[in-house]
Amino acid sequence: MRAFLVAFAVLSAIWLAPATAQRPDRNVDLPVARSFHWFDFVAANDIRAACVAGGRNHLRLVYNGLWEEQVRAYDIFLQPDGTAGMNIGVLEGQGNVTTGITNMLISNPKDIFAPWSMKGGQRILTVDETRELVGLLEASRAFGPPRDGMRLPDNDFWWTVASCRNGVWGFQAYHYPTDGFANVKFSARLFSLDKVPVPVNPPRQLEPAELRRDMNAPLQRARTDRWMLVVGKDGLRAR
Repeated sequence: MRAFLVAFAVLSAIWLAPATAQRPDRNVDLPVARSFHWFDFVAANDIRAACVAGGRNHLRLVYNGLWEEQVRAYDIFLQPDGTAGMNIGVLEGQGNVTTGITNMLISNPKDIFAPWSMKGGQRILTVDETRELVGLLEASRAFGPPRDGMRLPDNDFWWTVASCRNGVWGFQAYHYPTDGFANVKFSARLFSLDKVPVPVNPPRQLEPAELRRDMNAPLQRARTDRWMLVVGKDGLRAR
């Protein structure tokens, strides 16, 4: 096992450099790079920095279906002709990162990351699909402002929506069960456009997040990746 961990560290160093050299919105594809860039990705710092008059119209929606179970991310690029390009990324099983790891047969160094890499998809939205989705986002107040102080634990269900439209930055967040997703009117339509072959993990009633953080768990089951995001007046607060 020790030899495996050494090899894992070496491969991590090899693959981290090229991964972090990618565009900011691609820095979460590989799990090692994702550990450094995930919070910036959800905050959409890259979109915000590029949000100027005459710049690209870009939306990023993140559905946290419990971090350890499933996360879905959508980057939508609105085009001048009314269509949109959509990139989809799905993570699953983040809470089982060691399952079967010592028994993997690695034929390519990148294979070591395969169980935890994003499953991706792309599609072009028609003018009608784009208009409908943007309308549902507007009906959901998805372009902000958010509720200052909202807390988004990793082990709860929530959405974030970051946007740059016509040079105007916007941000919104929705937490379940705080608001029961009552204001989320876009999810069903967005999920219907998502053809990545991983079923959506729908929100369900759970005990409060803090009661599901077992601080007394044995070391071999202890979770080291627990985290909390906090929403500010126009985006995520810095961690």
